[in-house]
Amino acid sequence: MNYGDKGGGPSGYDPSTGYSVNRGAGLSPYLNIDPTYLNQGGAEFVFPSDSKKKRSLGEQMFTGVGTLYMCGLAVGGTWGLYEGLRNPDGKTMKLRINSVLNGCTRRGPSFGNSLGVIAVMYCSLEALISKVRGGEEDEFNSIGAATLAGMIFKSTAGLRPIAIAGAVGGSLAAGYHFGQKLLTSRGHTISTPNWA
Repeated sequence: MNYGDKGGGPSGYDPSTGYSVNRGAGLSPYLNIDPTYLNQGGAEFVFPSDSKKKRSLGEQMFTGVGTLYMCGLAVGGTWGLYEGLRNPDGKTMKLRINSVLNGCTRRGPSFGNSLGVIAVMYCSLEALISKVRGGEEDEFNSIGAATLAGMIFKSTAGLRPIAIAGAVGGSLAAGYHFGQKLLTSRGHTISTPNWA
């Protein structure tokens, strides 16, 4: 790109940066910068104080609820598809297709809604436990929140389902954190965003 023709000054390609640099009087004085100053590596923040901030409760809920709801839709829809194909109602092809679609729409949203509710409870309880513990963020918050979320989710079913749901939630969270520590000790990392 030769900006020099329009602005009257020479333009050239700088091989050290890989950019075309406007040298001399060009189109604008703002184009007369060294592009290497723009990319200094590391995390980029608008204000230096942003590097110390953590994700807010709203951001955590948005990602957690959305992810689990979509996973629940996919798993529930697949489950409904399997049921519809295994037990087709009707003798014609249209009735069989209708049976499959009914199975998908019956199981998918129901399972997605259940997982979404569990995600809301988990995120809220994790934030609450963190505040009660003085802002400390570690795996105990996550394990406690998962246990309590499972117990609250099954609270109307009786004592045995409450205990089972709490154990399942706590063991899933503990397994995740154990796997994360195992991978970290072997030099691998779980891909997480660089929010500081």
